[in-house]
Amino acid sequence: MKPTNPMAQLEQWKANHKATSNNETKNESVKNTQGNARSEVKSKYQGKLWANPLAFQFAQLTRQFKLILDSNRKCLEVYPDDFHHKLKMRDEMMDLIDRLKAGGKLFNALAKTQGVTFCRDNQATLKDFNQANGYLIHKFEEVITQINRLNIERVEGEKLQEVGNE
Repeated sequence: MKPTNPMAQLEQWKANHKATSNNETKNESVKNTQGNARSEVKSKYQGKLWANPLAFQFAQLTRQFKLILDSNRKCLEVYPDDFHHKLKMRDEMMDLIDRLKAGGKLFNALAKTQGVTFCRDNQATLKDFNQANGYLIHKFEEVITQINRLNIERVEGEKLQEVGNE
């Protein structure tokens, strides 16, 4: 089970990273078109990171998103008649995600048009923007997924209650 405390998550990540740092690369023997064997170093871990590094840097924001998730669950349990507010928040977050994605695509397209004149400082800024954009989109999607799941639970509970009253 993953710890919920951001500092504990960081410590766990460091421990896992340290344990696998010796095994990060592996040598594979690959034959080229002439049949000669050559050694090629390949990364063992490919693809996206399991956690956005910003989750540790912005521990308080990550905590606020966790509180939103807790609030959504509590709202369904304590105030089921007011769950429509959470549905409205879900719709707002979906709209915000669409805007963040569109803005990210536009920003990256503009960066590509710069070509050679795009300096390293701008590349670092673009990378930071994409990372922050991805972090926000991911966190909003977590909330949306949970609200959808809770809404299904709410509707099923209402149907069961109606059947029980008949």
